[in-house]
Amino acid sequence: MKQLLYTTYDNNKIEDLQAAIDDLGLEIKVLGLGEVNYAPMKAYSEATFLNNARKTAHRLSEFTGLPTLSESSGLSVDYLLNSQGILPYHHNGQDDRARLLAALGGVDSEHRTASYYTTFIFTWPGQESNDIVSAGRISGMIAKYPFGSSNYGYDQLFVVSELGKTLGEMNTDERNIVSHRSEVLSKLLSDMPDWWRSQEKIEMITR
Repeated sequence: MKQLLYTTYDNNKIEDLQAAIDDLGLEIKVLGLGEVNYAPMKAYSEATFLNNARKTAHRLSEFTGLPTLSESSGLSVDYLLNSQGILPYHHNGQDDRARLLAALGGVDSEHRTASYYTTFIFTWPGQESNDIVSAGRISGMIAKYPFGSSNYGYDQLFVVSELGKTLGEMNTDERNIVSHRSEVLSKLLSDMPDWWRSQEKIEMITR
């Protein structure tokens, strides 16, 4: 069976992607980073989520020789980017939440605007110029205190204006209403069957 590498250790994400690919009628097995010995580090040092996703995809695809899907997601805070030139934050846990609140100490609500970004990129080994990309974001603001039970990333701090609550306070139905990640991935997967076939043809011709 054909194989696709998804650059994550999260088994839930791997299973969700496998189910989506099965629904497309493609006989492709999704592998995660847990199945790659001595996998290179993912990229976090680039200035944009797109470049982090692209660099990670190219690095892992070259290492494994497999078609690769990479995802880069995180939080960008307008005040910090505009006034201090700080690069976007990533999901690095409690310490970064405390750091974020400290960096925004004394900043009023009007200037606490932020966005959650998600970028996906598909690449094929040796055919990086044919990458396909899908990206999206949720706009909101950073609360002055954490709210909600979800302890993931910045969920307790990111207020989605249309619902007037943090992601950490939302139930599953509410999160699905505002979620951009599934929409971004679905858009990419809709292009996948044609893209996959075209890359296979190019590979056969150039062997």
